[in-house]
Amino acid sequence: MSSGPDWRHWVVALSVAALLHVGLAWMLPRERDTEEVEYVQVAEIRLAGDGAEVPAVPEPPEPEPEPEPEPEPEPEPEPEPEPEPEPEPEPEPEPEPEPEPEPEPEPEPEPEPEPEPEPEPTEQVEPDEVVEDEDEVTPEEAGTPGDDDEEVVEIGEVGEVDDAFAAEVRAELQAVQQYPRQAQRRRLEGTVMLYFRMDRDGQVVEWRIVDSSGQSLLDDEVEAMRDRVRLPAIPDDVPHRELEWRVPVEFQLR
Repeated sequence: MSSGPDWRHWVVALSVAALLHVGLAWMLPRERDTEEVEYVQVAEIRLAGDGAEVPAVPEPPEPEPEPEPEPEPEPEPEPEPEPEPEPEPEPEPEPEPEPEPEPEPEPEPEPEPEPEPEPEPTEQVEPDEVVEDEDEVTPEEAGTPGDDDEEVVEIGEVGEVDDAFAAEVRAELQAVQQYPRQAQRRRLEGTVMLYFRMDRDGQVVEWRIVDSSGQSLLDDEVEAMRDRVRLPAIPDDVPHRELEWRVPVEFQLR
């Protein structure tokens, strides 16, 4: 009957070993990623018999704490540079002495006025006496008045020129005449009496309205015609240097 106690001893030994493993696992830190797991070899315990005491397993020594790093010494502050001395201001130049004013010249004495000569007595000539010293001047020697003056401009009228030249002037006026668009939209009509003078080269000497149409748009168009008109030259058979015209400028809607 000796087989009974043997298996009991083995059961007790295995149970104690299992408890020791569980206790060691509970005492170890739970961070498995950073620390390594220490395996403790458990020596085989043999029980002499019932009631034998199991020797206590010694606890593992606690790890020594790592020494704290010594603090780095703070760098010494750099010394501030000494300020540069300010330059001494340059001395102001002494003002130049003002020149002494020149003495004014003494006024010259005014000359004494000369005595006025006494008027000589004039000889009265009797009406019957004739002075022979004066030279007689004839009308031929005196000349005609106006020889030294500018020649007088003669102005002729349109009736003194032939019909062909008058028709040419009127055709040029009609060619440059324009009907204002605003007057057309407003259905404005009227006649402007124009007066102008031209020289022998066809240049306009004077241009003005002597009778208004009553519509400012039509009158303004006649005034603007002066800058566009190109009149023909006066024919050679016309003796006048200038010609004056009175022409009606009509504005009628068709």
